[in-house]
Amino acid sequence: MAGSHRRLTSVPGVPGSWSFGRNLEQIRQTWRRESIASGWSRPHDWWVPEVDVLAAALSRASTTFAPGLGRPPLDAAGRIGAAVPACAGLGQARAEAGVGLAEALDDLAALYRTLPVGAPPLPAVRAFVESWADVWLRVVADAGCVDPLTELASRGYLRARLTELYRAAEQTAERVPDRYRLVVVTLEAADQPEGRPGWRLLLRRVAVAEALREAFPGGETLAAVAPDRAVAIVDRRLPDPVNRLREVLAGRPGVAPARVTTAALPERVVGLAELLAELGE
Repeated sequence: MAGSHRRLTSVPGVPGSWSFGRNLEQIRQTWRRESIASGWSRPHDWWVPEVDVLAAALSRASTTFAPGLGRPPLDAAGRIGAAVPACAGLGQARAEAGVGLAEALDDLAALYRTLPVGAPPLPAVRAFVESWADVWLRVVADAGCVDPLTELASRGYLRARLTELYRAAEQTAERVPDRYRLVVVTLEAADQPEGRPGWRLLLRRVAVAEALREAFPGGETLAAVAPDRAVAIVDRRLPDPVNRLREVLAGRPGVAPARVTTAALPERVVGLAELLAELGE
């Protein structure tokens, strides 16, 4: 979910008719206030599209939203059923944004406290937790700090470092994409049938790592994101980083063919999961 998000005017996967406008907007605003009051630590990154999907699933049969004013109970067969996949989607989104399980569940509970049922039903909680865990297990599997072959940072460390940059930016008026970008080097398939291609790739990866350290000696975060791809977090004020890396690579035999490009960082931290997934392909 890279870039800035747009408020939904229609919600896929939520059957039936429901009033977008005021009803959904009030649910969203009331939920956000309750969540922040309960300790949500990142107010600027609370909203994701999955928030609207879940709110719509819970509100589709209503035309008004008035917490605490005696609205009829939720229909167990209808709205709870619709909420289960919506909760699963929100659990995944929260995990991808790096939100811990306790804080994510507190946020879900904050929503249901604004509704007549008072607490999320077990099927919805289970779907939320399972989806959160599926994402988190992948993060944990990638949580080593250093790639053992190249001694570049791992993709897990890259994610943590980028998350720190977004957190620091919350204290200033500076936007992360305005200050930083990624320089990406991708090893293209080499047209050399002789020898063992797997062994050659290992040697090329080591050479790329050495080239990155030579091109960017100023403390930039350098990371391996795929077997054939590595990146550097580069300050936009650094002059011509792409040509700098290309020149270093050109002086190292056995690396070519390699492609050097740049990648823009997303507007918000929730977009990191999609970006890193694309880089890892």
